[in-house]
Amino acid sequence: MIKRQKSLWRLIVPIAFILSVPTEIFASPSKRPNILLIMAEDMSHRVGAFGDPVAITPNLDELASRSLLYPNTFTTAGVCSPSRAAQILGRHQISTGTQHMRAKAFKESSYRSVPPPNIKAYPELLRRAGYHTFVMNKLDYQFSDVFVKSGPFSIWDYEGSNEYWNGRSNGQPFFGFVTYYETHESKIFPKAVEKNNASRDYDRRVLPNEVTVPPYYPDHPIIRNDLANHYNNIQEMDRLVGALLDRLDRDGLADDTIVIWTTDHGDGLPRAKRELYDSGIRVPLIVHWPDKYKPESFSSTGVDNRLVSFVDIGPSVLAMAGVEAPSYMQGSAQLALTGTPEREYIYASKDRLDEFNFRERAIRSKQFKYIKNLMPNKPGATHLKYRDQMPMMMEMWRQFESNTLNESQSAWFKDRPEDELYDVINDPYEVKNLAYNPQYASALSQLKQDLGGWRQSMKDYSDIPELEMAQNFWPNGKRPRTAPPLLEVRDTNIVKINPAQEHDSVDYRINGGKWKLYSEPFISEGASTIEARAVRYGWAASKKVRLKLE
Repeated sequence: MIKRQKSLWRLIVPIAFILSVPTEIFASPSKRPNILLIMAEDMSHRVGAFGDPVAITPNLDELASRSLLYPNTFTTAGVCSPSRAAQILGRHQISTGTQHMRAKAFKESSYRSVPPPNIKAYPELLRRAGYHTFVMNKLDYQFSDVFVKSGPFSIWDYEGSNEYWNGRSNGQPFFGFVTYYETHESKIFPKAVEKNNASRDYDRRVLPNEVTVPPYYPDHPIIRNDLANHYNNIQEMDRLVGALLDRLDRDGLADDTIVIWTTDHGDGLPRAKRELYDSGIRVPLIVHWPDKYKPESFSSTGVDNRLVSFVDIGPSVLAMAGVEAPSYMQGSAQLALTGTPEREYIYASKDRLDEFNFRERAIRSKQFKYIKNLMPNKPGATHLKYRDQMPMMMEMWRQFESNTLNESQSAWFKDRPEDELYDVINDPYEVKNLAYNPQYASALSQLKQDLGGWRQSMKDYSDIPELEMAQNFWPNGKRPRTAPPLLEVRDTNIVKINPAQEHDSVDYRINGGKWKLYSEPFISEGASTIEARAVRYGWAASKKVRLKLE
């Protein structure tokens, strides 16, 4: 839709526009750091710098030697899509309708999650503040599909697999989000292992006899072999991280770039991935600060044992860029601002997984983990077609059915209780449930109360059946389309773009050039055509509107 207006305020609009732009946009680019977030998949603390003696991770270890390490970092879910949704929005997935794994896998009605319209992914806020934003390889935040170019166009300037920081304007800072697949659960499936063994050239492979078998697994050659394969996939991921950091250095950007490395949840292994145990939600996190950007009183290296949640990453990145985090974000700038109050707890959730419904909520302090099971008396282990491709999963099923697993190993396969409480310091593998031990009644009561307060502090979309939620998001299983924006031109050189709905995100481009995120009126000098489009997260983008100027 296009609207033309004549106006006498032709000269004063540009001045008002300049005064209304956030000061961050006009900050000197040299004072704003580049920020690079690197995320591996399906991996716990299997890094040498985090104390693992088996891991072959020379590049991460080198990065860690000049960085801050956060060993008590936790995702908000033990599985990728809900975790990635919470990370990108800075809100727990249960509060945005992104909690089920995956939205696109729901059989009863097609839908993608549709977060409240005012909630924006933090890279879009960075883009609005003048950053060039790019993503490589994966989206998977529930209001998109898994891979690039399937989500809201407003979040990224570039989505692909090889551009990195290219395409930005001269001196423009960038935020990049790079995912590496090599440690994904599927890379332990037999066909992937065979392919990788044939194509990769390791200096040294991790061997099955080198690994430590957690007490919730039987010590069996198949188990050890899969754990060794996982370590070798980690070694390959480490090589790719090293190559990326080398390129950053070759391009002369290393001294101007904050580097964050982490993983999207814990190990892609049975009783880890998809679960709320630490094996599923505790992840390593490294933050490297170039000296010129390091906050006062921050150490350049070392270990910070504070509790960090994935909802803290967005506010931290915004703070690094000098952009104020919106009030709807549920995290805080734990990684960026001195004086930020440390967390007492982190929280996590588990909901539908593929074809099986679960509903669990967890709270963890530095000493205790409490899991509230809202659908008790059903096993944690289920025959997920996808996971059952893993040899160690099938071996565990075989031993469970043969009654050869001990108590710690079989508990996951049996009906789960309503309450689970673990002393994570004295029982780091979480195999001794203390919830029904009278000696821990006080700790249990306190965590129940605090978890209850957290749950009451937000709308939990799992309070309604998923089918009802899906129908609310996509009525009759059909994706709604965002209405096109209104282009308004005043005296042919002042352009204002009005979204049809207040919080729709809008892009525009001039003369077929690069798409830009719209925030304020602009001068159309030199433009012959202007195009615009709008999108609401989870909906289809609007049709493009095109204005040909006289």
